[in-house]
Amino acid sequence: MPAPTQPGTLTQLFFDTIERFGSKPAALRYKAGGRWNDMTHAELEKRVRHLGLALKRLGVRRGDRVAILSENRPEWAIADYAALCIGATDVPCYPTLPAPQIRYILNDSGAVAIFVSSPVQLAKLLEIRGECPALKHIIACDQDAVGAGVMPLADLYASGAAADAAGEGKTFRQDALAAKPDDVATIIYTSGTTGDPKGVMLVHNNIYSNCVATAQVIPMTPEDSTLSFLPPSHIFERMAGHCGTFFQGATINYAESIDTLVANLG
Repeated sequence: MPAPTQPGTLTQLFFDTIERFGSKPAALRYKAGGRWNDMTHAELEKRVRHLGLALKRLGVRRGDRVAILSENRPEWAIADYAALCIGATDVPCYPTLPAPQIRYILNDSGAVAIFVSSPVQLAKLLEIRGECPALKHIIACDQDAVGAGVMPLADLYASGAAADAAGEGKTFRQDALAAKPDDVATIIYTSGTTGDPKGVMLVHNNIYSNCVATAQVIPMTPEDSTLSFLPPSHIFERMAGHCGTFFQGATINYAESIDTLVANLG
């Protein structure tokens, strides 16, 4: 395992983890249709690659900001890594935020695209879309989250698969690993402060080094499982619950909601 003082990137973490633990049956696990469903490391890497290629086809470039407005679910991690792999900076939004606060974050960060999880989150976006001049693309995860100018996530996966088949993905990994430890990876807006939230710029190594250091004192194994329920828009869940767990090979299980936490834990 790398020394805590060795700088690194989240894209490096992602591809190293895919290689180290690719033989496991599940990188992520989520509940749908009343049962838990596994997503392998190979499937996760494919979805990240296809989504990243699709974002590039939309014109999202290195340094652009991509927002995520969603509850805990695999698509959060996929959107996160897809943005990072093409050099974009992701901007998490708490799913409990009202539309005016989301508008402020989108405009302050200059986000050009946003992922939304559900019809509830999409409704907030549609309410303020006309007041966000930089926002060009709204991507909806749920099939029933529909609206004029809203792109289904499934369509982006298909676009990315077509791009991959056409050879556009040949340098995807190489380009992703070109990220530098001091490149800005994410802008996380503060909560619970007076006045407007402040955008905190975190570089790749801010989070990567925390993952490496945490693994020294809270070791996990590929046989372990964790339950993700705190908002990944919060740096604690983003680092300890997501990157830290993924980094050590434990399977991440996404809680359906806070209300189902006890049942999901069981």
